[in-house]
Amino acid sequence: MSIEVEISGRERRPPDRSIYHTNVPLHDHYQRSEQMSLARRLDAILSPLTRMSVLSFFVAVALAQSNQHISRVKNPLAGRPEAIEGGKKRFREACAVCHGGDGEGGRGPNLAESGHLREMTDDQLFNTIHSGIPGTNMPSFPMTASQIWEVVAFVRALSMPAFLMPVHGDAESGRKLFFGESGCGACHMIAGHGGFLGPDLTNIGALRTVAQLRQSILEPNMRRLFGFAGVTVLLKDRSKIEGVAKNISNYSIQVLDAEGKLHLLDRSDVTQIDFQKESLMSANYKRTLPPHGLDNILAFLSKQSVRSNARPDDRANP
Repeated sequence: MSIEVEISGRERRPPDRSIYHTNVPLHDHYQRSEQMSLARRLDAILSPLTRMSVLSFFVAVALAQSNQHISRVKNPLAGRPEAIEGGKKRFREACAVCHGGDGEGGRGPNLAESGHLREMTDDQLFNTIHSGIPGTNMPSFPMTASQIWEVVAFVRALSMPAFLMPVHGDAESGRKLFFGESGCGACHMIAGHGGFLGPDLTNIGALRTVAQLRQSILEPNMRRLFGFAGVTVLLKDRSKIEGVAKNISNYSIQVLDAEGKLHLLDRSDVTQIDFQKESLMSANYKRTLPPHGLDNILAFLSKQSVRSNARPDDRANP
């Protein structure tokens, strides 16, 4: 007999005891109940994740389509020497007061060594120059589209690795000059060929801009690297070791000589250490290099990269 009790206006039903009158074992019933409960919990968890996944997919597609649209807007004057030169002139007239004549920075950011600028698309640079940046000291500039593209070409040339830029000169002539008459290969190594005293240049085309390479050749004292300071060490046994100081402390000094031998010296065995005030590299290449020699060496160095798309014929092969 069924009993119904009214409590606060709501009907109360007796507990369902039918499970006790079935042929299904009690533990099987509980197992099924747990499985159904687990399924409901999984559905509650996975449903939002599924919706998020679908939403993320469509967002990714939309962003990809947007990026494809952006990537289609390329500088029509990119890499053209005459455009870069024209952009350089306009940059110095309009932008140098804040960014410096060669983009080295001042009141405005350094553009020559800006990683953020390298990541910007061509049309982002174009719009920044054309419209300025609201809320900052970066104004808009009343230039024609062609003039702005010239400035974009120049700004790109400031920070773009030499490997990605067109460089005047004959790379093969530059290779012969590098490992021959100029004597560069006596100190610098490329792909296992060359000397030990100077920095390894195997990947220099991907690490430096054309302007930085030119400055390093013509003004070697402007940027001296740690570990390449010329040094002469006199020992108590009256022997002398010359090379570059790779490391030095109060207790020891490590010197790499021209033959590639590393000398680990205890300071107690040293009587005198003399460092060269200037770079071991000659500062007279502007005067001593043959006609077009600088352009040819720059063309050769610009192709030195460990990137997978480097052409085998562009690598060093003395």
